[in-house]
Amino acid sequence: MDITTVNDRHLYEGRVVLQDADDPAGRVELPSRVVRFGPPGWLTVVDVLTEDADVELYPVSRVLSVSALHELGGAALQSSATH
Repeated sequence: MDITTVNDRHLYEGRVVLQDADDPAGRVELPSRVVRFGPPGWLTVVDVLTEDADVELYPVSRVLSVSALHELGGAALQSSATH
């Protein structure tokens, strides 16, 4: 399934850190992923933009951080914490 089948706008590339589903104290790092914020309550994640890529949906309750964001086809996004 193509990620645009689920969400077709505002795709970003970034680093995602999730709470490990098997170990609530553990972390799972997903570097260089394509992400979409949505559908509401979920983060859509894929490793590459191809038709046969596996699209993963993670509940926002498991998302610890999303960083180093760049809009696909755009410039790096600035964190509000740096202003």
